[in-house]
Amino acid sequence: MHGGRESTIAAKSNSDTSYAHRDKLYIIQFYDRIDNGTYPADGTKFLNGWVDAITKPLKEEDFGMYINYADTTLDRKTANKLYYGKNLRKLEKLKAKYDPSELFYYPQSIEPKA
Repeated sequence: MHGGRESTIAAKSNSDTSYAHRDKLYIIQFYDRIDNGTYPADGTKFLNGWVDAITKPLKEEDFGMYINYADTTLDRKTANKLYYGKNLRKLEKLKAKYDPSELFYYPQSIEPKA
């Protein structure tokens, strides 16, 4: 369980921080790794199928992702939308103000937009 109306997670507004999913009741975290050996060739396909089975029935605003468990298969635009939701525009403006040349760039980083 992630939160709900009485949760301390939900005590802050979704717009108070970059974390845009404080209003969700529960979170399913899909995390995959191999301790020893080689990752299976179909591992990503299997995991993505599992995620799709859970998320496809949801409305777009009911599904998001948490940047601390970055999905490296996502392109920048998709990742930003899923990680930051309604907070993305505000974060793009901050990025444009404080890091317009993208010194702190990585493939899924927020793009600076004034």
